[in-house]
Amino acid sequence: MSTQDLEGKTALVTGATSGIGLETAAALASRGANVILGVRNTKAAEDVVKQIQERYPGAKLVVGPSLDLLSQKSVKEFADWVNKTFPKLDILVNNAGVSFMQRTMTPEGVGGIAQTNHLGPYTLTRLLEKKLVASKARVVTVASVTHRTTVMKDAKAFLTDWRSGYYQHSKLANVLFAYELQRRLGNHGVTSCAADPGGVRSHIWDTSPMFKKGWKKTIIDMCYSPPVDGAKAVIHAATVDWAKDRRTVNGTPVLPADDLRYYSRGLFTAPTLCNLDGYTGKGFGTGQQIKGTLWGLSTLFTSLWDWPLRKLSGGMLGGATRPVRSATQSYDAKLAAELWDASAEIAGVPAQPAV
Repeated sequence: MSTQDLEGKTALVTGATSGIGLETAAALASRGANVILGVRNTKAAEDVVKQIQERYPGAKLVVGPSLDLLSQKSVKEFADWVNKTFPKLDILVNNAGVSFMQRTMTPEGVGGIAQTNHLGPYTLTRLLEKKLVASKARVVTVASVTHRTTVMKDAKAFLTDWRSGYYQHSKLANVLFAYELQRRLGNHGVTSCAADPGGVRSHIWDTSPMFKKGWKKTIIDMCYSPPVDGAKAVIHAATVDWAKDRRTVNGTPVLPADDLRYYSRGLFTAPTLCNLDGYTGKGFGTGQQIKGTLWGLSTLFTSLWDWPLRKLSGGMLGGATRPVRSATQSYDAKLAAELWDASAEIAGVPAQPAV
């Protein structure tokens, strides 16, 4: 974890009442940042403030109005409050999300998972755009290894067709958005990246009929990391010196628009996992079927041993966070631009950044 002093910085963390969001907010506050908790349940957030301040006396945290990412109206009201209340915003962590949800469509015709995990954070980020540019902010979008298991065939369908907007699609959208934000605002001083926390035993599993009980839950409890550990990749991405990981080509640093970063940690940085794509099924050739199977076996091993290896070694093994290659399709600039524009249309914001 970076030891950068955050005194005087303002950070916003969504989904901060539990799990990775709570631990990310706590870590940023412990290092001096004034942390805004962007949460749906403000009463739970008040309890979180007390909890964090007991751990870190003097920690500065603010609970805003309720932020429900499933509601565009709520997102816009929350963004308006942030813009009016805080003169700057140095760090934005788009962490909040859902995985298991019954079929739900918003009044705008967007699938509930796509809305909560992508369009809500997209809208929030775009409405805070001027403040982010003025502060030369860091924007971290929390992704998942599952983004490697699928492809997005149509950006508009991802948003408006329920079956095209499942969790894995939304995590691919997160990476596409993080990269497109860097392409569009990188020249203006904003640094945007995606972060993969790995396998974490957070509350997201409690909503799954498949994983909330029985032997599968037992495996998650035994092999997946606690949120305080899982948050470290996100915290690193939010605070690392951007120049530290800047790629060079023939000795020349890449341009901001080409400086696309996906931070991962421990065994989740393994070459097999990062250099192969994990999708299989109809429409993919034999070669990809084989690669997808190898990827699946590698990821199963990674998921089961990443945290145990780190725990058994006392953090000496599998503790490093670094930028790695994300899924092949996540670098598709045309698809990312289409998703950006389709999202802007539904969100009612200009496609071009207001800078």
